Amino acid sequence: MNIVVKDEMSVIGITITRDWQGLIRDMPVKWEEFKNRLVKIKQRKTDIMMDISLEKHESNYTQCICVEVEQDAEVPEGMEKLVIPSASYLHHKHEGSLVSIAQTFGEMYQYGKKHELALEDVKIDIGYTIQGTETSHDLYIKIKEQ
Repeated sequence: MNIVVKDEMSVIGITITRDWQGLIRDMPVKWEEFKNRLVKIKQRKTDIMMDISLEKHESNYTQCICVEVEQDAEVPEGMEKLVIPSASYLHHKHEGSLVSIAQTFGEMYQYGKKHELALEDVKIDIGYTIQGTETSHDLYIKIKEQ
């Protein structure tokens, strides 16, 4: 695991806010919707998709299924553009199955605690493909500014 500074990036995608059970139920549907509509997003920097955990407020989580785009990209109907500011992140390359990504994030939080890093709820998971054949994901957890 290492600390990196990620540059500001613009993303376009579908944002969903639910409690934990609602996310488990609705995220697969939203992923399929997003994959089917990916071609409508012009000026994509890549077709590699990401899942960003934007915030946790009480028992609700806000996630964004998205792709990185050029700053001036047009937003298709039913989607939104977000600007993720430059920040320091704890980074780890996850090798293995999608189902173990949550466990890897947990290990990253433990690492942060052990090394006295103030980690936030903002998480970025980059590596999803249309075919679903990816073998690794770049995982990031935002570090609080001191």
